[in-house]
Amino acid sequence: MFRRLLDTLYNACGALACLAMLAIVVIVVAQIVCRLFNILIPSAGDFAGYALVASTFLGLAYTFRRNGHIRVSIVNQRLSRKWRRRSEIYALLVGIGILGYFTWYAGDMVWTSFDFGDVSDGLIPTPLWIPQSAILLGVLLMTVAMIDELIVALRGQLPTYVSQEPDIFQGE
Repeated sequence: MFRRLLDTLYNACGALACLAMLAIVVIVVAQIVCRLFNILIPSAGDFAGYALVASTFLGLAYTFRRNGHIRVSIVNQRLSRKWRRRSEIYALLVGIGILGYFTWYAGDMVWTSFDFGDVSDGLIPTPLWIPQSAILLGVLLMTVAMIDELIVALRGQLPTYVSQEPDIFQGE
């Protein structure tokens, strides 16, 4: 059940990232069409930027679980199975540490913006905690995904992101 919940969260954030990319397309096309008729769309650039941030951060965990992130495995390929497995676990631990730090400060950023009532400088004053929440949700879920994969790796099972090297965690 917990596995299904996490997979649903990863997929939902992936879908939200996709919707944010679609929003960028709609905003840009609307700007082009409106410009032909000398119509201004207020803060269109700001909202396209917010959608870009949302698509980037909300897609992190989904992409990680689908082995879509670039992995440099030139060193790992030369290691024995035992050391490759240890290297993967070490990389997950370091990643969790970095993302945990990022998550903490993203949460602080969102809270500070909310607490002080920060708004954007555009024609439409947008409370900044709203687009910043996409950053927080994205890095939080990416941290959870890495912890999820670390647990899988520590159990000796194959992490989902290691589709290119299926023998790393087997046959030690």
